[in-house]
Amino acid sequence: MALLIITACSNSKEVPVEAKEELKNKNKLQLSMWLPEWQKSSAIEDTKNSRQGLEDIRVFGAYFNSNDQLLLTDNAIEMLSQTHKQFNDTHHVILTLINDYVTENAASVQKDSKLLHRLLQDSATRQKHIDNIIQIIDLYQINGIEIDYEKVTNEDIPNYVLFLEELYQQLSKKNVSLHVVLEPRFPFDVKLPNGPKYTVMAYNVHGYHSGPGAKATFTFLDELMKKIQKSNQNLAIAFATGGFEWVAQGQTIALTEIEAEQLLAKTKAVKQRDAGSSAVYFNFLDENNIRHEVWYADQETLEKWITHVQKKSYNEIVLWRAGGLSTETLNWIAEQHPNDPK
Repeated sequence: MALLIITACSNSKEVPVEAKEELKNKNKLQLSMWLPEWQKSSAIEDTKNSRQGLEDIRVFGAYFNSNDQLLLTDNAIEMLSQTHKQFNDTHHVILTLINDYVTENAASVQKDSKLLHRLLQDSATRQKHIDNIIQIIDLYQINGIEIDYEKVTNEDIPNYVLFLEELYQQLSKKNVSLHVVLEPRFPFDVKLPNGPKYTVMAYNVHGYHSGPGAKATFTFLDELMKKIQKSNQNLAIAFATGGFEWVAQGQTIALTEIEAEQLLAKTKAVKQRDAGSSAVYFNFLDENNIRHEVWYADQETLEKWITHVQKKSYNEIVLWRAGGLSTETLNWIAEQHPNDPK
């Protein structure tokens, strides 16, 4: 009590300890963002409007064709071209590779484990895949590659780790950085090779696979941070923007932040904030008297999630994704960098 009274009565201009700590954390924060190729225009526009707060820009991305070769859509090629022209002088531009299998006259397979097994099963197949990656790097003058291979089976984990090590060694010779995305289910006690920069996904708690709820909760984040402490690497943490609309008849619809807020305004629903996640949620009945429930992340949600993990010194954050972000969120991202972009 005496200390509080002395502090209150002092004429000193010394910044309070709490404010110093907040400033310290802000200066440490490093934000990056993915740009999805299917929302090329709005993703690039969001990036332009928040570029001051961003470190890396990650173009999402490249898939695989029926010959197990990397495939870039016309949108992805154009996005790579645009990001190089607009951001390459101030930001590190990275191309993300995704193990989605895309073939003509057939439904695509997302996060294909069988594809990964074919690519990683022995040194010859791994080298063939690495050669394909280097071809893409040379063709599009890429200075950073990110591996977002999900649903890696336990059987393939050892070969996956070997692949990362072999790829890093060969990319280093070309001065190309390597980044790796890991799922929350990844066995973090597995020793990962030094050199690449790693990111863990901190979302998908609720989504297409579940009933209504936030993409991340504080309990989930606590459990995830406890798990990744087992890793031999320092990991960045990825958060998801936007949210979902759950319809009572079983339909689930993905929404960007702007789409969610437009729906909130249109339905004149009551905006509420969940204490366990800081996510926004609201309910409404449509013209057929069918109930809808919407959960999404706004600027305050993202700030609260990031502040939560910063308490454990996780200061490298990646946002999924640009495209459909509100002005408030874009302004907040832009404000996170104390100086001009690097």
